[in-house]
Amino acid sequence: MPGSRRSHPIVSTGAALVLLCAAACRDNRLPEIDGSKRALTAGKTLFERKCASCHAVNGDGRTMTGSRFPYANLIDGKWRGDGSLASIEQQIRKGRDPMPRFEGKLTDEEIRETAAYVLDLARRKGRK
Repeated sequence: MPGSRRSHPIVSTGAALVLLCAAACRDNRLPEIDGSKRALTAGKTLFERKCASCHAVNGDGRTMTGSRFPYANLIDGKWRGDGSLASIEQQIRKGRDPMPRFEGKLTDEEIRETAAYVLDLARRKGRK
């Protein structure tokens, strides 16, 4: 038809492929959690179940295991990373000796909730 533009199938397929590649190459960082009461409550439950044996329920790291490691204390303001939510998520996800990795053991949502709780715990304890 004169005057009409039709997309060529190869161009459309190429554009779709570029979009898929761009999505696959994006940053793997988890989206930030909103810090809602529900998320923090879930994070607290997970922390108590999975983390408190080393980090203590209050986050001070004063446990048989945690007291041997400088970064077990989560409320003193000293972080292995930069102390951001993304850094805490990465630490939980990937672990780092002696901390085990929780990727595959916790869902993405559980990792986000736990990280949000740890950050909230550190901020609350830091204010005292």
